[in-house]
This record gives sequence, structure tokens and C-alpha cells, in this order.
Amino acid sequence: MKHFSAIILACALAILAFAQDAKTNTTAAAVESSGQTFAAAVAAVTAPLVLTNDYLCLTNDSMADAASGGKAVFSFTITNAGDYVVEALANAPDDNANSFFLNIDTAPTDEMIWDFDVADGFEKHIANWRGSGDAGSPEFAPKIFKLEPGDHKVILVGREPGTLLKSLTIRPAAPDETNSPPAN
Repeated sequence: MKHFSAIILACALAILAFAQDAKTNTTAAAVESSGQTFAAAVAAVTAPLVLTNDYLCLTNDSMADAASGGKAVFSFTITNAGDYVVEALANAPDDNANSFFLNIDTAPTDEMIWDFDVADGFEKHIANWRGSGDAGSPEFAPKIFKLEPGDHKVILVGREPGTLLKSLTIRPAAPDETNSPPAN
């Protein structure tokens, strides 16, 4: 009888442990499916990109290249491998103030320009890469990032003064979003 009681107790504890694991894994998947949003204020920022009035902007008087625009680094963790996109709440007031450089995990290059549609006020924009295209017809639209589980960084570099970024979201790509080659 003692052996039978010990077996029942061991089974009950195993069931509780499996139930706790299932609850934990369901919670992590739910967070991943909705994405992660970051206010501009949480980024590690270097000049000439600055945080002012709760948004990021370039303080130069002229356009910068990928090596000279300062940077904002947003750190995040992915628990599920897959295709991800970056969205921003940004203000792009005219054709001379509507872009940043962007990449994940490595510094962006001059081909990794994220052009925004011109807008009067803050609007959501999904990241693209100009690549060999142009501002009106980017090569990678949207830009899909293939990410493995683990720690990652979005690296945003200032390009045009007057482009304002209030927040950034990392989320799984929707099934209908176009695939593009993975980040370099």
C-alpha cells in the first residue's frame, strides 16, 4: 500500500508540473503573437540622433549616411523562431524628412534605408529597405527579418533631419506580407 500511495503522489506531482509548463508556454506564445512595442525613450541613443519630446530625431542640418547618423538601439528577446517585421509610429512631414537606416543585430549599411510615406503627424509605418529600388519603390517591402530564439537588437540610424520616431514594434510577419531575403 505504501508503494501504491507513493506512485499516486508522484503521478499527481508530475501532472501539476506538466500543467505549469503548459501554462507558461501558452503565455510566452501569446506575447510573441502580439509583438513587442518600445517607446523611443527606452533606446540606447548616441548623437547626432537624440531623444527629445518623447521621440527620436536627427540633430544634423543635413542628411547623414549610415556611419554618421548616430543610433538608437532597442534590445528585445524572441522565444519563437520565425519571420518578423518592424513597425514604427513616426512622423515624416515631407520628402526631405522621411527616412532612417534600419537593421537587426548588425549596424545598417547605406542600402538599408527605411523610407516612410509622407504624413501630417504620427502614423504607423512597416519597415522596408530601399535596397536597389528607390524611395517610391523599395526592393524589400515590407522587410522581413528571419529571427532565431534569443536576444536581438534593432539598430536605427538617423538619415534625414525632421523625421521623428515615437515608438517601435517588433511583431511576427502576417501570412500575407511579402517575403524578402533575411538581414545581413
